[in-house]
Amino acid sequence: MSKKTQHLLTLGITLTVALLMIGFYFSEVRRSQELFKENNPSSSFNPIPSIRLVNRERADVAEISFYYEGNRTYLTAYPDKWEYSDSRGYILSQRRMRDKAHASWWLFAQWIAHENREELELSQFGLDPPLLIAEAVYHDGSRHIFKLGSATANRLRYFFILDDDPAVYLICESVAQKLMLGVGDMLEMSLPPISAHDAIYIRIAERDAMPLVLGLREGNDTPTLEGMQEVGGEQLIMHEPLAGISLSHSRLIEYVIHPMSQLQLLELAELHPEDLAPFGLENPAIEFVFNDIHFIFGDTFTRDGEEFIYIKLADRPHVFITEAHHVQSLKGLQALDITERSLALVPIADVEHVTIETTENIFMLTMNHTRETYEISPTINGIPVDSESFRRIFIQIISLRADAVIEPRIPIEPPEIIITHHRIQNPDTKILLYNHNANFLAVSIDGNEIIFATNRRDVERLITTLKELIL
Repeated sequence: MSKKTQHLLTLGITLTVALLMIGFYFSEVRRSQELFKENNPSSSFNPIPSIRLVNRERADVAEISFYYEGNRTYLTAYPDKWEYSDSRGYILSQRRMRDKAHASWWLFAQWIAHENREELELSQFGLDPPLLIAEAVYHDGSRHIFKLGSATANRLRYFFILDDDPAVYLICESVAQKLMLGVGDMLEMSLPPISAHDAIYIRIAERDAMPLVLGLREGNDTPTLEGMQEVGGEQLIMHEPLAGISLSHSRLIEYVIHPMSQLQLLELAELHPEDLAPFGLENPAIEFVFNDIHFIFGDTFTRDGEEFIYIKLADRPHVFITEAHHVQSLKGLQALDITERSLALVPIADVEHVTIETTENIFMLTMNHTRETYEISPTINGIPVDSESFRRIFIQIISLRADAVIEPRIPIEPPEIIITHHRIQNPDTKILLYNHNANFLAVSIDGNEIIFATNRRDVERLITTLKELIL
């Protein structure tokens, strides 16, 4: 095929596609005209797509007033924000206020419904009186007056007139709805971010349950972002009910931070209810505080097979709706669910030896570190054991954990078992185990108050393994 033939073929294809597109455009216009006539049989005028009514800059607008449902309100334009006269002290969305004012500088009509309104009975179009009147005032002293009428039969468009223009236009439903936005429609629905890196204080209070309170370590008033990233939020510890206990970062993220960070306000349930009881918020199901953010959760309900829950922010009077699954992990949350449950998570490289004292035996597990190769030549009571067996025993020791919260007490009786980590770089860690019942041993770390217990079976299994290895 010659280059000339290829060129002609390409040109032919291009022209064919262009003709098809033009044909499609006019068919759509014709279809729109037919649809208009179906919904407006009394009109003798054909619709004309996309008529520009207002074409200005946002910076030109000084103020726009609205008269709607018997109330007059104002949106005042500033260089970097909008202010609404009927805000009632509520926190409003700048984006939504901008949406309401948008027609004052950029407005298109879709069709001309009638070219001369003098010939019409405007009340039939909801324009006498109008559904809404808006007056836009500009910095150059000019102004526009908008009058919004009723919706068409299919409710996709609204009748509209501008200033003294004799025509009656049709604007799309979305533009009309924005003009009619009320204060409840413009509430700020976005929430402050929740992140483990920013956590200073967390409080979770479930109805009829002891609250969980997490905060900074004593003397650490200002966490650094770098520090929080490095240790994954470990600057937070539990303050209540297990004061001073370290947190499990992964479980804190899983059960608390992540679900709360995904929380979204879906819709407004009531703008300013006088009574919170119908929403279950008078006696909340759950309260969640993150730094200075305070969420209050009420009753759940089902709609279209999905479960939702009422939510209120403590500093706002409104009641919103959100998805219930966000708070599911907070229900029944226990202190041990988010704390570091290991009794002593000590790295083997920092341990010189471990002693385990029972009423019958004393076991000394010595590492004998070789610093150059980071290897160990372990012994138990002076008897060499292979490294693999020794490491399995050490894992059993550091895997002992808090399995239950018990009534706090100061121990006065002698312990049944003492496990001491004699550390190389840090102070020794001593775990004292006391009789609690047939299933649990009460735990004191370094002689401090007993607040939880460990499973007796795990400790007995450890002692049995040691005996089988050397006795």
